[in-house]
Amino acid sequence: MPTTAPVRLDPLQLLLKHDKPVPRYTSYPTAASFHTGVGASELAAELARPSDEDLSLYVHIPFCRHACWYCGCNRITTQAGSKVVGPYLRALARELELIQQASTQRRRLGQLHWGGGTPNYLSVDEQADLWALIDHHFDLAPDLEASIEVNPEFLTREEVLGLRRLGFNRISFGIQDADPEVQAAVNRIVPVDQLRRAMAWMREAGFESVNVDLICGLPLQTPGRFATTIALVEELRPDRVSLFSFAYLPRQLPLQRRIAADDLPSQRERLQMLQAAYDAFTRCKYDAIGMDHFALAGDSLAVAAREGRLHRNFQGYTTGGELDLMAIGVTAISQYPTLFSQNLRDLRAYYASLEAGVLPVERGLVVNDPEVLLRRRIIQQLMANFRIDFDDLEGEAALDGPRCFAGEWRELEALAADGLLRLERNGFSVTMEGRWLIRLIAAVFDPQQRQCPSGSRLI
Repeated sequence: MPTTAPVRLDPLQLLLKHDKPVPRYTSYPTAASFHTGVGASELAAELARPSDEDLSLYVHIPFCRHACWYCGCNRITTQAGSKVVGPYLRALARELELIQQASTQRRRLGQLHWGGGTPNYLSVDEQADLWALIDHHFDLAPDLEASIEVNPEFLTREEVLGLRRLGFNRISFGIQDADPEVQAAVNRIVPVDQLRRAMAWMREAGFESVNVDLICGLPLQTPGRFATTIALVEELRPDRVSLFSFAYLPRQLPLQRRIAADDLPSQRERLQMLQAAYDAFTRCKYDAIGMDHFALAGDSLAVAAREGRLHRNFQGYTTGGELDLMAIGVTAISQYPTLFSQNLRDLRAYYASLEAGVLPVERGLVVNDPEVLLRRRIIQQLMANFRIDFDDLEGEAALDGPRCFAGEWRELEALAADGLLRLERNGFSVTMEGRWLIRLIAAVFDPQQRQCPSGSRLI
């Protein structure tokens, strides 16, 4: 009898069939695996390990003038300005002193990133003080990639030009959505004219790369309204675009309880908005990078993606996957080859640890198991490059994927039947339909996820 071809589901049907909570895999194992059995001594031992490689430094600035209701970041809402910034800068100085005491050498920075919170909560003078502090403790590579996140709401031309003079060459700002009603629904109101001014100042300052953030799935968003936001981004033409899908988690994130679930767009509308954005950006000569980024062909992120050098960590997609990530500040997460280390999340506890002369580590994870490290490589490659070739994962030692991962291979076969990926002799590649569900595909290689599902919904 003739074989009946399988019926292929449309993107929404695929989403409804496979939609379940999964991590965003900015790390593997994920931060949910961190525990308090890892502390200051483990970090000190890692810092004492000699290395000739450049370092990536992340500085967490937690302060915000007001809270955006969609936000899931670690932040402190305050209007106190320099009264809170001064003690925090002194704490960062003390943390760097303790790091220097534990280290066996002075490291060179290849990458530097200030995130938050709102890094431009700091005044121009405070920004200069923090830059000088970092310069005091590290050698800065001649080709240092220095990036900063800013809130355009309170941004000025003087500040933008000052950031460029300090040495920042990459800058990112959040649009999220340009529609006034959507902005009001999430308590983040930035007029379109201010967004245009911010971009003009950044171009005037000569930043090598400008990134804008968008969020799909916010309250009161519709495909029509979001199309207006996409048109604004096309007009501004940033070098990079980050297009995030809103994770509505009111139980875990109390701020989100101010958002009415009935105001959120449907899954069908979300998918329409994501697809429309993808079509618009690729039509405008942006390369699709990873699961939620776009970059102009000449941008370093697009170049890294084409050359297979793309990496994913706690700051998202980056070109510096080979670098150790040292993170300072309250809640900041460091990532080394076999160690994750997260600082204390309570500001008072963070200050108290530093005053006691102890590295302010709250929890972390040591990863030495070769199988876990192999699964990390698989998940990272999937999230960055959308394909796995098991022949390339172990170097000279051949790895038979279908045999070594027999259970996972059966799950991959089921996903292939739905058109999410194409199986190959000793690997597989993700299809365009599968890109929307890349976190689900990555979760196939995460045993902890099968035992105890966690994370946010796919779309």
